Amino acid sequence: MKIDVLNLARPELRSITPYTPGAYEPGFVRMNANESPYKSPGDNTERGLNRYPPPRPYALRACLASHYNVPEKEILVTRGSSEAIDILIRAFCAANQDSIVICPPTFDMYRLYANIQNVKVIEVPLTRTQSLIADFSLNASAIINQINDGTKLVFICSPNNPTGGSMARSDVVKICNAARGKALVVIDEAYREYSIQDGFRALQKTNDHIVCLRTLSKFVSLAGVRCGAIMGSEKLIEFLEKVLPPYTFPTPSIEIVLKALEENSLTVSRDRNRMILSERSRLAEALVKFSVVHQVWPSDANFLLIGTSEKERFVMAAKNGGVLVRTFKNHDSIEQCVRITIGLPKDNNQLLEALSNEFNTVPNTGQGK
Repeated sequence: MKIDVLNLARPELRSITPYTPGAYEPGFVRMNANESPYKSPGDNTERGLNRYPPPRPYALRACLASHYNVPEKEILVTRGSSEAIDILIRAFCAANQDSIVICPPTFDMYRLYANIQNVKVIEVPLTRTQSLIADFSLNASAIINQINDGTKLVFICSPNNPTGGSMARSDVVKICNAARGKALVVIDEAYREYSIQDGFRALQKTNDHIVCLRTLSKFVSLAGVRCGAIMGSEKLIEFLEKVLPPYTFPTPSIEIVLKALEENSLTVSRDRNRMILSERSRLAEALVKFSVVHQVWPSDANFLLIGTSEKERFVMAAKNGGVLVRTFKNHDSIEQCVRITIGLPKDNNQLLEALSNEFNTVPNTGQGK
């Protein structure tokens, strides 16, 4: 059932007048934007860094739309999925009035951007079970109970960071059905390329209140470029374009991403992705052999979450071996856990060697070199 998704947006922004930048037309001398006429020394970009980037990177949008198989008018390019989170909260949540729902342990930027906007954060923790496969699952009924007149956004991260697992489709569908006409459901699929599970884009075809987030930070190795995307209904994207300032996506980033999405580059990324998945399995099998590691959760992402009986010692052993791993002091359910990003085979071996030196265990390093 279709709804007017903009009924959920901040009323004062629905009729906002967007900024109108100076026109850019090929073949014309550009004297309408107060730019320098000179290229900076060392500037090898095609457009020229003395010129503002396009107000919206429509060439890049077309490329991303093709890559993700969505209509161009249903995608908005952002500086990483982090900016997508920020713009959605600012567009739909009034300060000191509205709220969002998150499911910790999860990506902490949802909370941070809500805090910056002075928006209430309602936490519905992921459910713990005795089954590794079903562990850290959505508490669908509790989430639904928190959707009220002040709840504007429900954030679901799948595969979830930092636990690594994908959320059950049946739970996501229940939440989406209950939120219709009441709140946006934002499904963060930053790690989609590392999962064999079906994505959630198909749910958007009949649900204008569902938003999907994607990023190129992981799969095509462009974390430093900061390229993300919001996928939503045409009406939603048109509204968000009014709220997002112009010129936000830099010229060099546009040109680099366009090259990264060429087929020969994507072929390399796919090959590397297969290596990461292989290394993920190898590292998981090796880590579980250490006596201080009592759990290695199944992962649909490019990292592993492990439970350890000696977290501080584990972290220091890795650091003494020249490897940094991630811990989470602010999440009680994973306070004794460590998140390990899958690296090159030699990096993974370096970690295993460091742990072996500390815990007097000879791990199975497999074929990684």
